[in-house]
Amino acid sequence: MNSAPAQSRRDHRVDFLRGLALAIIFVNHVPGNFYEKLTPKNFGFSDAAEIFVILAGFASAYAYFSRFERGEIWEAVCKAWRRAGVLYMSHVVTTVAAVALLCFASLYFMRPDYLSDTIVYMDIKPLMDDPMRGFIGLITLGHQLGDFNILPMYMGLLVMLPAIMVLARLSLRLLLAVSVTLWFATALFAIDVPNYPMPGGWFFNPLAWQLLFVIGFVLGQRQREAQPMPFSRLLYGLCVLYLLFAYWWVPFDWLINFSGIDLPGRIWGFEKGYVAWPRLLHVLALGYVVMMSPLGRLMHLIPKTNSLTAMGRHSLPVFCAGSLLSMTGAVIRYEWGGGISHDTIIIATGLVVMAIFARILDGRRPAPPKVLPIGHPVTT
Repeated sequence: MNSAPAQSRRDHRVDFLRGLALAIIFVNHVPGNFYEKLTPKNFGFSDAAEIFVILAGFASAYAYFSRFERGEIWEAVCKAWRRAGVLYMSHVVTTVAAVALLCFASLYFMRPDYLSDTIVYMDIKPLMDDPMRGFIGLITLGHQLGDFNILPMYMGLLVMLPAIMVLARLSLRLLLAVSVTLWFATALFAIDVPNYPMPGGWFFNPLAWQLLFVIGFVLGQRQREAQPMPFSRLLYGLCVLYLLFAYWWVPFDWLINFSGIDLPGRIWGFEKGYVAWPRLLHVLALGYVVMMSPLGRLMHLIPKTNSLTAMGRHSLPVFCAGSLLSMTGAVIRYEWGGGISHDTIIIATGLVVMAIFARILDGRRPAPPKVLPIGHPVTT
């Protein structure tokens, strides 16, 4: 497999879209606020998490596979696994900080219900009821707080990345075929990473979400090879029709009834943990329509100094900060009350803090970001 050399400019659209996804995740994680109604999950089957994982796979083709192809196999594997280690430490520290924040809210406002999942549902009750087993589960990733369960899935994807790169080196089509097969088998047989000490499995099942990551990886690699996805008028039209279908489906909360199809709802329903096919097709259709439209080209004009772009450049620390800010916002909203004016202040303050944090991180960078190319619009 021959790859084109990396170009000298970074595609800041990837950072911008990643920053936009982080902003949407923050808004969605402040439960009940007015602006939550305006986020993509209310207008289709997928949401910001799917977009973020595809973008992560896209970037991985540059960050890791470029080295792998040059023969620096061990260096590429170590780099991916070191990143997984950074994600693990970030997840544990952020989760412990979240627990401390809820403990502080319980003491300060004298509301024990903050620790029983009756005010802010974060699945913290198992930690309070059985802290010995609960904290073992926290450290081993067997127990994950609600809204703090994305990073473990991403860790799993990075652990799987060496196998993904081996298959990609053989054939991108083979990689996609294996990925689709694993996704289908995972949903069909309900395969998941087990929880501890509570029953069940991870909410974000990495064995299913790897398909989105692999799709992004393949698109990134094709971009590196100067073979971006071509424009098809027929495909574009079908994607638009599917997005319109999803737009009208969600508000009415219809039920899927595929008569005669003996397959579980993990495949045919809307389950987020297994990336059921309506969600999968929706995020792919959305990405294709946006990036193949004039909007995709106009995003080239967004300066790299844009606040959302800066947030996307520092996605991990900004995500961790945003997670704690969203929990703080949820507590403030409960104590202060909701309403559009209060919600505006809470959401705007959180987004401004995230943007300022990203600017501070930008100012501490010792060197320019690593390069990503600009090419024909692709689905991200």
